[in-house]
Amino acid sequence: MTGAQRAFLNLAYNLYLIAHHSEPEHAKQILDSFVWRLKSARTDDFVGKLFETYASAAFLKAGFTIDYENEKDGTDSHVEFSATHPETGRKFSVEVKARNRTIGVDGPMDEAKRLRVGQKLVKALRKSADHERIVFIEVNVPDIVGSDYSGTWVESALEQIKESENFLDSSSKHYPPAYVVVTNHAYHNNLEASDIGLQAIADGYRISDFGPRTQISRFGEYLENLERHKEMLTLFDSLKEHSHIPITFDGEIPEFAFGEDDEYPRLRIGHEYMIPDENGQLVPGVLEQALVMEAWGNAQGVYHLRNGKRVMVSHELTEREWSAWKQHPETFFGRVEEKRSEPQNWLELAEFFYRSYRETGKEKLLEFMADHEDAAELATLEQAELSIIYCERIGWSAWNDSHK
Repeated sequence: MTGAQRAFLNLAYNLYLIAHHSEPEHAKQILDSFVWRLKSARTDDFVGKLFETYASAAFLKAGFTIDYENEKDGTDSHVEFSATHPETGRKFSVEVKARNRTIGVDGPMDEAKRLRVGQKLVKALRKSADHERIVFIEVNVPDIVGSDYSGTWVESALEQIKESENFLDSSSKHYPPAYVVVTNHAYHNNLEASDIGLQAIADGYRISDFGPRTQISRFGEYLENLERHKEMLTLFDSLKEHSHIPITFDGEIPEFAFGEDDEYPRLRIGHEYMIPDENGQLVPGVLEQALVMEAWGNAQGVYHLRNGKRVMVSHELTEREWSAWKQHPETFFGRVEEKRSEPQNWLELAEFFYRSYRETGKEKLLEFMADHEDAAELATLEQAELSIIYCERIGWSAWNDSHK
């Protein structure tokens, strides 16, 4: 799609999601409040409400429930909506800010770089909120950012968030902490270009252990961090993985929905396959965990054999499978997983192993680590700590072996 087509269809899809997930008796009123602002002659009304639809859709696609604030209460002191995580029940107050730049009209480059993220953030934090805060800020620039974001709007946004931590309110107090998501729907400013997507970063405002600057060196600490910020990580993973309008109504991967290859059956977690054991003999094994390793050029699967052992098997992927995985990494192996992206470091690889071994019995874990120099000390640990140590070590070893 061109940028214009994508902008139009995404707005329609966002409005559909908002209406579909609203209580039936309130759906029309909520939808009308969005359309009323979108039709406003004021560009700030349109831009603000447009990107509020993106923020609302992001939470809905991540599984959150939303309660909208009253748009006609005559005040500007409340946030846009509250969002509740379905599993943990943790609630967030969400405020959305957008840089009001005429969509589709390129301004001078220096104007495009003047993001005002810090200004937007502080304005958002002045709003009354009943729960922990999440602030969405849309920078609305034409820039297309690659993996090296030095000197780009991404670096500028992160710097402005950090600088804002020193700001004080009218009572000489720090503003409350908040999760911050900065987005750029670049296709709105590249209307004739094709294949222009969403760019986004997440950072913590006065939340020191969340964001790209966070330093973690041990796997146990990494797991604690994941649990502490579970809801926000779920949201951001969904934001990355669900940026396209789905093709199938039931969420099935199109490459598989419209015919499977009998010669290369699809790998599904929980299904049994004939695989080679440690001696190279074909034996039945149930696929417990799997991950596509793009850098390695294959998929890695952990299988549970009938004799109780577990083995890892590499699978070469067909061209059709590669296409399916790139579009739908979170459901590629037949069920929705918390995380399906390729590990970017040894900690994320250890997390992959942890999904399989976190409930493995203590005796079996000690058997796996029988040749470790500290085996006697390991025997004194509880199963939970032992499983973390085992996955930390095999994650570190596997990562370093693959990067020699």
